[in-house]
Amino acid sequence: MKKKIIFRIIGIGIFHMVLYLYIVPFLVYPKFGDSGFKFAVLVAIIISIAVVGTMFFERRIKGDKK
Repeated sequence: MKKKIIFRIIGIGIFHMVLYLYIVPFLVYPKFGDSGFKFAVLVAIIISIAVVGTMFFERRIKGDKK
């Protein structure tokens, strides 16, 4: 179970690094400007919350109360 959590957290970190260091500054911001930047950040936060939220749902489904 801990390996899955670690992989998800690392995955979220990699996702945010790629998003904020490459996709937003070079692809989104030049084309869509400030509103595109805000939208990209909002989508990234929602995706991260969804991924972290699935960890808690899996623990409840399996009956793990740690």
